[in-house]
Amino acid sequence: RVAHRTGLSRGKDVLKVEKDLTEGIPASIRPKAHHWLLLHGRYICTAKSPKCSQCGISPFCNQFRKQNKAD
Repeated sequence: RVAHRTGLSRGKDVLKVEKDLTEGIPASIRPKAHHWLLLHGRYICTAKSPKCSQCGISPFCNQFRKQNKAD
């Protein structure tokens, strides 16, 4: 969910998202990146009410740009 929402992946299913992320993230940091995405989704980019105002990557996030396009 987080990878798709932020624009890290355009994949609609788990395998496509995994492929996008493994191609875009160096193998040396994949274990850490996995936890970063997981924790980011758990505490900041939550499913029902994301905390975009607290997010450090909101300027780069597709969802944030869509929500603030009309402003």
